[in-house]
Amino acid sequence: MVVHFPIALLVTAVVFEALALWRRSERLRTTSLDMLVVGVLSAGVAIVTGHMAEEAAERAGIPEQVLELHETPAFVAFWIFLALLGLRLAIRRELVREKPVLSLALGLAGVMVLLVASYFGGDLVYGFGAGVVLK
Repeated sequence: MVVHFPIALLVTAVVFEALALWRRSERLRTTSLDMLVVGVLSAGVAIVTGHMAEEAAERAGIPEQVLELHETPAFVAFWIFLALLGLRLAIRRELVREKPVLSLALGLAGVMVLLVASYFGGDLVYGFGAGVVLK
């Protein structure tokens, strides 16, 4: 259940980044950064809960290769969004010159990888029954 928050927040942060670039709006850019901060923090929580769920999934007989198909792109997406957050904070503190197209490109790459991780995460739940409790 925790994974839906970072997915929604990180994708929406990139949408706001695109709107900010298109509209030349500092308010939209600030909103994008705020969502990015909360999205990265919630992704950290999702990683922790994912590790706990991985152990249960292995005990339930789900093959490790299937788990890795989700885990690898999820980690890559996390690091991409963490790098984007670092870049955005460096720009805000004027340590790096602003390059909005670079921020948007990095965000779009993160969304693509996140979509791959989400697909395989859904396959774990709906295809293999990971995390499903039957009564």
